[in-house]
Amino acid sequence: MIKQTLSTQSRVQSDIYNMERIKREANLDWLARAYESFALEDVSQWSFVVLAGGKDVASFRIRVAQSHLRGDMLPSFWSECALFRIQPDDFPSGAFFNLPLFQPANATYAPTRNGLIELPFKQLPTQKDYPNLALLAIPVAQELVLQSLAEYQRARVSYDAVENILPWLAYVWGAGNATNPLMQQIGFPSAMMLNQIFGANGFDLAPGVNASLSAPETFWSGVKHWQDYYSKTQQNGLLPKMRFVLDHMYDIDES
Repeated sequence: MIKQTLSTQSRVQSDIYNMERIKREANLDWLARAYESFALEDVSQWSFVVLAGGKDVASFRIRVAQSHLRGDMLPSFWSECALFRIQPDDFPSGAFFNLPLFQPANATYAPTRNGLIELPFKQLPTQKDYPNLALLAIPVAQELVLQSLAEYQRARVSYDAVENILPWLAYVWGAGNATNPLMQQIGFPSAMMLNQIFGANGFDLAPGVNASLSAPETFWSGVKHWQDYYSKTQQNGLLPKMRFVLDHMYDIDES
């Protein structure tokens, strides 16, 4: 198990809850409804992060790797995370930004973009692929975060994001003696990117955890359990919000 600082008991009223799907609601529709449920007075003061949990073999290995960040040692609900750029007046024109382990074959040479991929909103995988979903509203202006993202993409000389992809890919594929990257202080690529760009704007997505251990699980835990911390550190007085739906957990029985 990976050591980390536990949050103190929070008595802050948080805007976090499980928002079930309506029948077989698609991921795109669920995200739109989750966003509307935040009822934000000034959208310009917020940015958005998506957590997603798949159930294929690669997702399974990523979710199990993060069990070392949980007190119960159970697999994480999450296997991916991304920055969600939202256009309030044109929601379907939004896009996701992440560093996928499986880089698209039709994308430009990965080192030239520091591994970063932009996925149009309408290309988000379906509920079948990602049954678990969470939308985090982070009180940092989206404009500032997007500026930091652009700088990150050009900054391979100072921070090589591609380097983080390789150990995770080796672990997921079971290549050679590859071990859990988190046990080697190698954070999940997309999470490392998000923690850096939000950190550059004064917001800690994963309080209590070393930055080198950034993972979807640490963001989930941060927003859920560190509301008291944010209430004392957020100068604008705004606290992170979250909506989530958990439609898949692992229950392995070979009998």
